[in-house]
Amino acid sequence: MGYYSDVALCLTKNGMDQLKIALAEAERNKPDSFAAIKILIGDEPSRTDERTGAVVFLWEGERWYDEFDEIAFVEEFMDNLPHEDFLFIRLGEDYDDIAIRGNFCGTPFNISVERKIISG
Repeated sequence: MGYYSDVALCLTKNGMDQLKIALAEAERNKPDSFAAIKILIGDEPSRTDERTGAVVFLWEGERWYDEFDEIAFVEEFMDNLPHEDFLFIRLGEDYDDIAIRGNFCGTPFNISVERKIISG
């Protein structure tokens, strides 16, 4: 069991370039945790905008705990990235558990949080 979240991480082209550098450093300096990091990040982003070079990673049903090496890697990566180079959204299981970081405005993926009542 555990508490699960859906997560989106949008990166500008510069943000993606910085992620590649951070991954290479993690492979060299954190070999014990690199496998878990690589599994989370994967080989390719979920989507890429060819025009701008922006990317988005989407994770569903992820146990987003800082004590996991791969999650700590992403959190530390965001801590060191200029806010305009990323947008991070995490939706937890609880209705009011929403975390938003970064200020990548105009992301080409139209990633946002929407809660609404639909009748019909």
